[in-house]
Order: sequence, then structure tokens, then C-alpha cells
Amino acid sequence: MDQVPDKAQHYVECDTKSCRNSSKFYCNTCHERLCDKCKQRHLEQNNGHEIVLYQERKRKLPSEKCRIHPTQDVDIYCKVCQDPLCSTCFNQDHSDHDICELETIYNDLLQQCQKEITEIWKTIIPKANYNVGSIGEKRENVKKEIAEFRVSMQKRADELKMAVDSILTDNNKKLDEIEKCVLNDMMEQQNETKDYIEYLEKMISDYESKMSSIKHNELMKLHLDISLATLKIPNKVTHELPILTLGKLNKEEIANQFGEIEVDLSERFKLSSVTKVSEKTIQSTGICHLSFLPPNIFWTSDNFGNLIQYDMEGNILHYISTSMLYVQGFHTFTTEGELLYTDYSEKSVNRVTSDMSTNTLIQTGSWRPGAIYSSHINGHILVGMERKSSRKITRYNKEGKKLQDIQWDDKGQSLFQSIHYITENINGDICASDAGKVVVVNASGEYNFSYTDHQSRDGFWPYGICTDVLGHILVSNSYYSLTMLTNFSSVYLLDIKGQFLTLLLTPERCPPDPRALCIDDQHNLWVGGWRSSTVFVYKYLQNTTL
Repeated sequence: MDQVPDKAQHYVECDTKSCRNSSKFYCNTCHERLCDKCKQRHLEQNNGHEIVLYQERKRKLPSEKCRIHPTQDVDIYCKVCQDPLCSTCFNQDHSDHDICELETIYNDLLQQCQKEITEIWKTIIPKANYNVGSIGEKRENVKKEIAEFRVSMQKRADELKMAVDSILTDNNKKLDEIEKCVLNDMMEQQNETKDYIEYLEKMISDYESKMSSIKHNELMKLHLDISLATLKIPNKVTHELPILTLGKLNKEEIANQFGEIEVDLSERFKLSSVTKVSEKTIQSTGICHLSFLPPNIFWTSDNFGNLIQYDMEGNILHYISTSMLYVQGFHTFTTEGELLYTDYSEKSVNRVTSDMSTNTLIQTGSWRPGAIYSSHINGHILVGMERKSSRKITRYNKEGKKLQDIQWDDKGQSLFQSIHYITENINGDICASDAGKVVVVNASGEYNFSYTDHQSRDGFWPYGICTDVLGHILVSNSYYSLTMLTNFSSVYLLDIKGQFLTLLLTPERCPPDPRALCIDDQHNLWVGGWRSSTVFVYKYLQNTTL
């Protein structure tokens, strides 16, 4: 068992002159150490002195001069002003205050400190020492687990290499057989052509040897033999080689086969009080949507459909004019750092590369695209579509190939009425802000739940929506009551199952008419308003590992 360090040395001697006995007692009045014998004599000579056990002694107040009256010691404590005083200070300014001896306060504080120190030795330091040992064990476990990961990855890499080597060996065998057949055919063609050349050369030689004495009937026969009309024209030597079509290397598919290293961040964070970290005033006529590209780039869209790129200081870096005149989340970043945005008029999804060149990635046919989101899980592209009164979300892969339509529930009813913004949760659920509700479906497109409002609020009109590392769904409410002339602008926090948790931003703290929400790489919430040119950044998660 851990103990408070024993700092005891030689026994403490009595202060009485010529006495060398152990002092068991202490006089708090004159601050002298006393043995049992000297204690009795001291009390007889000093009636009224306070004698206590040595362990319960009061320490003598160290001498300290008054700052105002340097010739006087500070020995009084004013309880009203909570200041140490000398006698002159007391007489001048504190005579009507409640006071006590400073030595009493001094010893009370010493006693409290001693208790705290004792508690530190008994409780905190043993626990800390235990944690040190525990961390050492955990470090070894981490090394062991990481080593096992490396072995598993190397084993899988070896398996993939073996598979590739096996495919290569099989293909080489096929090529060996093809090569043998083709070369044999070519050899036969070569030999046949040589024989034919010999035949022609002999025929010509016979003709030339008979020219001087050839008879008419023989000439007629020879003419027929050497006529180009009857002779076979040698065929051109040909060969058929196989066509080699190399498959396109797909890093994503290889990574899926190899395996992926993931870190669960959810255990590192917990909800905390909301604090505003910063605000950025930008050159914009409203902020309808935000897309953040770590570590220092973000894009906004304004009320006129303009896309504007900024650095973290709010300086404009790039500008794109689009046909999107609706308040929607019509731009997003891919995992490769490319910007995607929808074009309502051209019925397309466009891609902006890092060098700011723009190309069309997807043509949406008869459907007009609106809200868009690029998955951080698999890179798939989710696009909100509309055609007349129909609404759906279409899933595409990175190359723009259509994979899935999400439109109907299990009863054949339309899932969506008006898709404003789209995001994806950590479990792959697709979350969309709709007309007066949040609609959530799973990765297969099956209906999960809808959130309309919890009972304590008077109106709900969701726009901007995003999710965080804990799977929370954050959604902005831009409802304004014309009858009550009341602003209900706020940011809701729902759990992963759609249960209301809290208002992260109440109408009193929220920017008016919030439309744009996003989470940055530091897990902070960015909020932009439709009628504002300021982006507000809030911290609401606490990193428990720091």
C-alpha cells in the first residue's frame, strides 16, 4: 500500500535551555517546543498560554512588512476586505471591520494545504503511478495489435500478389499456345510460298530454253501456263494475334479487397456547451450553402446562384456563375478535393478540378438536378432530382454511372416533396431536408424515419443539414411566423435515430434565416444566413483525449 513519505529525522528537541528531551508539546502562544516536564513549568510561569500536542501546533507567522507602513509587521486580517493589515492600517481604515489574527488565517491555510498534500500523496499520486504502469502495458498491447495488423496486411498483400501472379501465369500460357500456333501457320505459309517460287522459276526456265525451236501448238500451251489469268497470285503472309485489353486499375476496388484501416473517433468526443469560435465577414449577398475543403478553402453560394471560393481570411479566390437561383445545397466536395455542382438549366452535374477547369460529369436527362452530396464513405454522388411533381435522389458512382434511384417508400408513396439539402451519416444513412421535415433513408434507399418537429416548438422549416463524428444530425430551422411576427431561426441537434436532443443555437444566438450548415475538419459548426454576409463558427464538441 502506498504511504505518505516519511520525512521524519532525529526527534524534535525541547526548546528549553539545556533540555535535550523529546518535545511532545508546543506552545502556540510563544511558539516554543516543550517536553512533558518543561510543559508543566511553562504553564506555571505563563498562565493562559495555549499548549497543544506538537502535531497540532500552529506555525509562527513569518515576518512581513506592510507595504504602506514599512516599519510595521502585517499581523491582522480584515475579514470584510479580505486583506492583511498592520495595526496602523487597521486604526486608519478598518477599525469598524471584523478582523482576526493573520496567524490564525495563516495556520488555517497551512492546515488545508497539508490536508490537500496528504490527499495527493494518498490518492492522486498512487492513481497516477498506476496509470503510468497501465499506460506502459497498453503501449505494449498497442504495439502487439499494430504488429498483428501489419502481419494481416502483409498476408493479404501476399495473397493479392499470388492471385496476380496466378493470373499472369495463366495468361502467359495462353500466349505461349497462341504464339506457337501463329508461328507454325506462318512457317507453313512461308514454305508454300518458297515452293511456288521454285515452280515459277522452273516454268520460266523451260520457256526460255524452248524459245528458239518451240512449235506453234507448244507455244499455245505454254502461253496458257504462264498467263497471269491462270497463275495463282501468292497470298500475302498474314497472322491473327490476340487483342490485349488491360483492365482499368480501380484503387477503390483494390482497397476493398485489401481491407481498410479505420479509427473510431466517436469515443473521443462528447457534447459540450456551445461557444462561438470566430466569425468571417465575406463579400456575398447571402450565404445559402457552404462546402469546406480542409485545411484552408471553402466555397459558398449566394442568393443569385453564384459560387465563390474563399481562403480562411475571407479573400475571394475564384468565382463561378451558375443557373441555380434556388436556395439549395447544390455544391459539394469529393474525397479527391474536386468541387461538384449541379446545373438546373443544363440538367447536368459539373466537376471543377484543382486547376479550376470545369467539365460535365453527369447528364441527368429529363430530370432537373438540385441538391448534391459526395459521400465520404465510398465517393458516391447523391443528387436530388425533380421532374414536374416528382422528386427523387439518384446515386451515381465516382465516374458518373447511375447506381440507384430513391423515390418511393414500401407503400409506393413518394418519399420526398422538395429536396433542399442532402447529407450522409456515419452509418451510411442518407439525410435530406424537405418541405417541413427531415427525411432519412438507409443506404439501400429504404425509409428509416422523418423528423417534423418536437412539441415545444411552434414552427419548423428545415434547410441546411449536416452530420458530425458522433452521428448527430444538425439541421437549420428558418421558420418565420407571419401571424405571430416571430423569428424561430435556430439549429436543431438530433441523434442518429432522429430523436430531438437540443437546440444547439436558439433564436437569440442563431444568425437570422440560417440556410448553410457544414462541419469543418476541427469538428466545428459553420453557419451562414440567407440574408447575411457573415459566416459564424461554433464549437459544441469536446475532445476527451486532450
